[in-house]
Amino acid sequence: MARPRRKINGFSVGRIGKHCLVTPTTVRRWIKAGKLQAIRLPSGHYRVSIADFRDFLRRYNMPVEGDPFESESEKEGGDK
Repeated sequence: MARPRRKINGFSVGRIGKHCLVTPTTVRRWIKAGKLQAIRLPSGHYRVSIADFRDFLRRYNMPVEGDPFESESEKEGGDK
């Protein structure tokens, strides 16, 4: 029997790249250089906590596309 998949909170490398207008490769470089804190999942993918992403944006005065902290339900029009 397969284990149920848990939802991992945080931002993926791809999502951060989209908001910062850079490639996922650039985001991985930031992580490897220690500029952006992340955890590495058993699958090898990275996840960045909301707090760590906010800290990174503030520390490096990084402009972003859209509001990365808006929830998916808020983007869809929200209060149903």
